Amino acid sequence: MAQRQNRPSNSGRPAAGSAAGGGRRRTPPPAVKKPFPWGVAATSGVLGLLLIAIVVYAVANQGSGFTDPLKKADQSFSGLSVSTGLARDHVEGTVQYPKSPPVGGKHNPTWENCGVYGVPVANEHAVHSLEHGAVWITYRPDLPADQIKALDAYGTRGYVLVTPYPGLSSPVSLQAWGRQLKVQSAGDPVVDKFVTTYMQGPQTPEQGAACTNGTSATGPLTPTGTASAAPSASPAK
Repeated sequence: MAQRQNRPSNSGRPAAGSAAGGGRRRTPPPAVKKPFPWGVAATSGVLGLLLIAIVVYAVANQGSGFTDPLKKADQSFSGLSVSTGLARDHVEGTVQYPKSPPVGGKHNPTWENCGVYGVPVANEHAVHSLEHGAVWITYRPDLPADQIKALDAYGTRGYVLVTPYPGLSSPVSLQAWGRQLKVQSAGDPVVDKFVTTYMQGPQTPEQGAACTNGTSATGPLTPTGTASAAPSASPAK
C-alpha cells in the first residue's frame, strides 16, 4: 500500500481574505459624494446678471441724465430751451443778448437783489443774479392781478427775482442760467417745479454766491451802466 506523502501544513499562514492579525478584512465604505451647491450657484448667477444689468443700464442712460443731475433736471421739462457756452465776463454798459429775457452771458459787475419788483429791472443786473443761482420769473405787464400776486409769492423764497417784462412772447417766462421756459399761466404747476429745480440748482456757475447786498435799481441801464433807484422793489432779505 503506497505510503501517503506528508504535505506541509499551511495552518501557520493567515487564511486568504483574512487580516494579518486575524479576523476578516473590512472593505472601506464608498466615498460619499457631496451634492453640487445648486442654490449657491443660482444665487451667484442671479446677482451677477443683476450687476451686469445695472452697469449696462447706467452706461446706456448716461446721456439721458442717469449720471448727470443737470441733464436729468433739464429732461424733466417739456419745451425747455437750453443755452450752453455762455460768457461770464463783467462789463459796464448795456449788453445785446440773443434771448429775451436773457438767460446768461456778459453782465454788469453788480447783481440785482432777489425779490419782487413792480417795474422792470436791467437785464445786465438780472443776468448776474442768474449766475448766482437765482430764478428770474418775468411776466407781461398786463397779466391779470391774481396771477401777478401768485408769481410775487415766489419772491419770498430767497433766490428768486419776480419782475414785469414788456414784449414777452408768452404771458410768463421763466429763466435760470442757460435755461428758459415759456409758460401760459402763472397757475401752471411747472412754475413751482422750475423754481424748485433751478433755484441754486446744478446749472449755477457760482453756487452759494449772494443774491442780496447788490442793487435794487430798476429800469434799463444807460450807456454809462447806471439805472434808477427802485422805490417799488421788495428785494429779499
